[in-house]
Amino acid sequence: MLFTAGFLTVSYTYAYGSLGHEIVGEIAESYLCENAADEVTRLLDGESLGRASRWPDWIRKDPKWRKSRPWHYINVADDARIDKATGRPGGDVIWAIETYRGELENRKLGTPRRAEALRFLAHFIADIHQPLHVGRLEDRGGNSIAVIVDGQKSNLHKFWDAQQLLKLDRNSRGYDHDGQVASLRALVADRAAGLQSAGVLDWARESQALRPEVYAFGADSGELDAKYRAAALQITRARLAAAGVRLAGTLNDIFCTDSGRG
Repeated sequence: MLFTAGFLTVSYTYAYGSLGHEIVGEIAESYLCENAADEVTRLLDGESLGRASRWPDWIRKDPKWRKSRPWHYINVADDARIDKATGRPGGDVIWAIETYRGELENRKLGTPRRAEALRFLAHFIADIHQPLHVGRLEDRGGNSIAVIVDGQKSNLHKFWDAQQLLKLDRNSRGYDHDGQVASLRALVADRAAGLQSAGVLDWARESQALRPEVYAFGADSGELDAKYRAAALQITRARLAAAGVRLAGTLNDIFCTDSGRG
């Protein structure tokens, strides 16, 4: 599961791994209004939103979809404005969210095209909440920063993709997958409306603002100690929960009338 920094040949690894994307989808499903839930089921032919959202990672080695690699992230300096950084040739995660939301809203497109758009949209809304998918160009979103976790070599980006963190969290708390999802859902139970009121640029700014915490480790040793890992887990849990609620809010905006939203 863990890779050295030198092993990586692409700009960014997978945000949140399969487990994180599954969690975001499951949280979102619990906040969908009836019309949105029905449309998601129809477009995905019964596949869960969490599993469907993993597809954009599976296709990145396909030559047909090589163009999609830059859509998973955006490069921006610490003090730069997000709105000035987006819109560059090749696309980025903000461009991708806006593009695929537009395709999902377009009822003139056929079901296969809109189903594809839904898969992309769900994936990229999760990606933008991973702090290092709004990353520094000079270290490739943390991919070129070697770190050590419990004696094993990794890189900073891979660590924040959180697959290992989420599994350790589950094991240490003694609950199963459903219990983990429920615990994350509880984090946002009374904050859904506020989280959904923020826009895509705000989501990216939140990730950018987390850099002091993300880079707060021993640069000399590269060791991510227990204190750092605990802080990273707390941030990750909050970001996954927010992503799920915001994915639901986006789908409700597309598929539901004001009276039908839930």
